[in-house]
Amino acid sequence: MKLRNQLLTLSLATLLVPWFGWKLVQELEQFLRAGQESALLASARTVAQALPREHQTLLLFGRATALPLREFDSQPIVDGYPDEWEEPASALAFDSPDGVLRLELLGGGFRNQLFLFARVGDITPMRALPPDAVAGPDRAASDGLSLYLRNERGMNHFRLHTAAPGPLLVSSQVEGGGQLEGHWQEQPDGYHVEIALPPGARSLDISIGAVDVSVGAAGQVIRREAGTLRDGLPGRWLNPAPPVAALRDWLAEVVPDESRAWVLDARGWVVAGTGPVAADPSRQLSWAERALYRVVAGGRTELRSERPERTLRLDEPLVAAALAGEAGQHWGQDPDNAAVRNTVAVPVILQGEPHGAVVLEASSDGLLLVTNRALGRLLISTLLVTVGLAAGLWWFASRLSRRVQRLSGAVSEAMDDTAHPRDLPLTADGDELGELARNNARLLRAVADYTGYLQKLASRLSHELKTPLAITRSSLDNLDTQSLDDEGRRFLARAREGLDRQTAIVRAMSEASRLEAAVRAADWEEADLSELLRHCVEAYRGVHPGREIELLLPESPVLWRCAPDLLVQALDKLVDNAIGLTGADDTVTVALEPAERGMVIAVRNTGSRLPDVLHEQLFDSLVSLRERGEAGRHLGLGLHIVRLVAEAHGGRAKARNLPDGAGVEFTIGLPAA
Repeated sequence: MKLRNQLLTLSLATLLVPWFGWKLVQELEQFLRAGQESALLASARTVAQALPREHQTLLLFGRATALPLREFDSQPIVDGYPDEWEEPASALAFDSPDGVLRLELLGGGFRNQLFLFARVGDITPMRALPPDAVAGPDRAASDGLSLYLRNERGMNHFRLHTAAPGPLLVSSQVEGGGQLEGHWQEQPDGYHVEIALPPGARSLDISIGAVDVSVGAAGQVIRREAGTLRDGLPGRWLNPAPPVAALRDWLAEVVPDESRAWVLDARGWVVAGTGPVAADPSRQLSWAERALYRVVAGGRTELRSERPERTLRLDEPLVAAALAGEAGQHWGQDPDNAAVRNTVAVPVILQGEPHGAVVLEASSDGLLLVTNRALGRLLISTLLVTVGLAAGLWWFASRLSRRVQRLSGAVSEAMDDTAHPRDLPLTADGDELGELARNNARLLRAVADYTGYLQKLASRLSHELKTPLAITRSSLDNLDTQSLDDEGRRFLARAREGLDRQTAIVRAMSEASRLEAAVRAADWEEADLSELLRHCVEAYRGVHPGREIELLLPESPVLWRCAPDLLVQALDKLVDNAIGLTGADDTVTVALEPAERGMVIAVRNTGSRLPDVLHEQLFDSLVSLRERGEAGRHLGLGLHIVRLVAEAHGGRAKARNLPDGAGVEFTIGLPAA
């Protein structure tokens, strides 16, 4: 992976900053939530302890026989359906001793009139027969409701039963007691009866019971009751109890702003409660902001719809805990508008025992505002920091990568021409890359000095060795005039052979030195390179008749200013090198090809491969590709001569292995003037 990509990958670690910030916001939200819980619980305890004396007495003695009333906004339709009744599931429930019969009673009021709704669960229906029936049980021996009403003027009794569902008009069992309206609806598990009591009857006591009549296996009549009746007579009276207006007004004055409050009796029925809190338009939060808060809060906030304006009963775990004497709290979020509410419940302790509860519910828009603002600032700041760090690291990595590439390219170019290394960039920089550039420059200068020394070594050695070789040869000549035995003659011949080889080495080194001078003094002219290579290849084919030598030339003549003699000499060395390193079945190809900035003379051969070393070193003096057994005849000056010719023409000599093991290629670059 490139350095730039490594630093860019490292910059991704800055994403941990938003994550830690997110955790910090969650901790902040928990801290704010705990503070609001504590404040709301303290307010609820204060309200519970400060209840006026008359309302404490109501909770102690006045709610045992209460029938909670719903207040209708309009005249209800008496049709036997609970559609107009708020919270139809909240009802006073009564069961028969054997659990077969169940009565659920709801009470409501509109202006000065009371209404009752009875749900009766009866799995043994027995209805009254029509008036013209002549057989079966009489009307008294049938299922129905028995209703007693009592006020200061006396008591009335009504019996409601029917042979078929529909409207009822029931007369009092007491003479002069009047009539009441009702409606009977059959249900799969029993029946519903909706009753409209006579107008003006708000101040009365009610006793009601559901009566179930069935026939046993032996033919006997079985009678059951569920309600406040005992053996068909009132056993307990219920008092219609609308919400206490005085307590409601007191609550509205003492509860904290933007909070709802309820006072509950020991059964969880609402004695009084304040209405919903009007929302402040200036603090309205968007649905997205509330949803974001839900993400922050996580699973600590349960989805729950807002309570209705008029609540009759609270039946929740925190209320049950408060009625048992323990304070409770709950966080909920509305699924429709994502509003968050905090609800707490504390017991009302009277005479050492809980006789009710105070419930407070507060909207947490302030908590949402603080959390969302903190989260928004955090996200913006961390986003800017992350983007800034990533951009800074990318810029730094790009700059560092470009500097490394410049230094690498300069070092590569200097290695290609070790005799005349160029100045390296970054040597004036004070960082680690500058130090690396300066060390490379010193190394390249040392290599250049050593290369220059090696290049001059041949001429120096050839000059210094001529006199010792002459002395040695004259001594051998003198020794040859002496009378020697056969063994002495054999040693003399071996000494002359070694001397001849040394003389050949000195002559070759002198030839290389003379070639360098010849290169500098060569004659330059404009020649056709295609024609030059054609003549050379024809000569090579004549010298090596058994070898396949191919020639690839452009279609048109290539006129070029050059030193033809030097090019022919360099080409001789390359072709001789290719012939000597391959077998009779291998092919040698000589080509003249256009390049990006000039022409290239290439010599390719199959059947060989360059050693795994720096290929530029092959063109140094005294470096040979021949096997060790051939070292006496090949001193490694041929490719060095090729390099000198290429540099004299302003180009470079290169060597490489062809792809897929196809052979070796040597090239001489001839840049355009």
